[in-house]
Amino acid sequence: MKRKQIYLDEKDEKILKEYAIRENVSEAYLIREAVAQYITSKSVESKKKRNPLLEMIGLFKDGPSDGSINHDHYIYGVPKKHPKKK
Repeated sequence: MKRKQIYLDEKDEKILKEYAIRENVSEAYLIREAVAQYITSKSVESKKKRNPLLEMIGLFKDGPSDGSINHDHYIYGVPKKHPKKK
């Protein structure tokens, strides 16, 4: 463990002391728990920000090679578009 020094408002310090006494744990323990909870919540938030569709890239090796052009055909059954030849 690493030692850290922090500053608390008097009101927060008083509440922290009360919780520590009530739960029969140290103030440091409560601070570590709060930090761990904060880090976990931020980790969950960052996972939500990821685009799950982008994570699907490369999952499928087989399939149509013209899916980006004819996606409406493969999804809805509309006639295929033919790529323009150069």
